[in-house]
Amino acid sequence: MALFESRKGAGRAWDELSEIDRLVLLETVRQRRKYNAHKSKIYSELYGMRTNK
Repeated sequence: MALFESRKGAGRAWDELSEIDRLVLLETVRQRRKYNAHKSKIYSELYGMRTNK
């Protein structure tokens, strides 16, 4: 008995999603990346203000 089974027969989870689910997932990722970039920009500005004092 193998510790890890072969994944040859297994499909990817992405392939099993409907088109609407894929679009929702992609939009969620876009929004999360946009929010994280915005948050990072704010932290960078605040950190920059502290070092310039």
